[in-house]
Amino acid sequence: MTRSQAVRVMLVDDHNLVRSGMAALLRQHGGFQVVSEATDGVSALQKISTVAFDLLIVDLAMPRLGGMAVIEELRRRSRRVKILVLSMYDDAQFVAQALQKGANGYLLKHAMDEELFRAIDVIMDGGRFLSRMIDRVALTECTHSDAGLTAREREVLQLICEGMTNSAIAEALYISPHTVTRHRANLMKKLNVHNRVDLVKAASRRGLILLPRSEDI
Repeated sequence: MTRSQAVRVMLVDDHNLVRSGMAALLRQHGGFQVVSEATDGVSALQKISTVAFDLLIVDLAMPRLGGMAVIEELRRRSRRVKILVLSMYDDAQFVAQALQKGANGYLLKHAMDEELFRAIDVIMDGGRFLSRMIDRVALTECTHSDAGLTAREREVLQLICEGMTNSAIAEALYISPHTVTRHRANLMKKLNVHNRVDLVKAASRRGLILLPRSEDI
């Protein structure tokens, strides 16, 4: 679809090959300007306040801070910017969670070559896009349970499950180590566990975190 002005895009993905491949596709197609790139959620949040853009294309599983937190924070700041998730994860609970947090579309990485521009056209025109391989029935039936976690607790939980220390989490989220410790205690209480291993297992069973996949590129 032809537009009078180029769509300004921010790309957020920790895999250089994915970002460079997408940037090349956008340049080849025309009508797009990649105005910023980020390799993790922390750097993405630092940039969204300083760069003007129309479309955020974001991965979910990234180091330091994942895409869910980026989507949630961007939606707190702006309803205008469109958000397209690009992910290896086709699990209904993750698709549902991304849409609930404010994503306008969900594109699977292996379908990027075929569906990228259709996805952008749909969401830039105000619609919602889902990759054709996503199970619509499972998505409709999905009843994602957040166990009563706050947005900050979900962020801390994801980073705990990625193996980060309290001090590293505090630095990534700009909070004190004492606050991280308090969040960790609240998480264990809400999920009814008593150590980190059981916390990861419980969070995974409930679909509260993104665990790396061996085929993730």
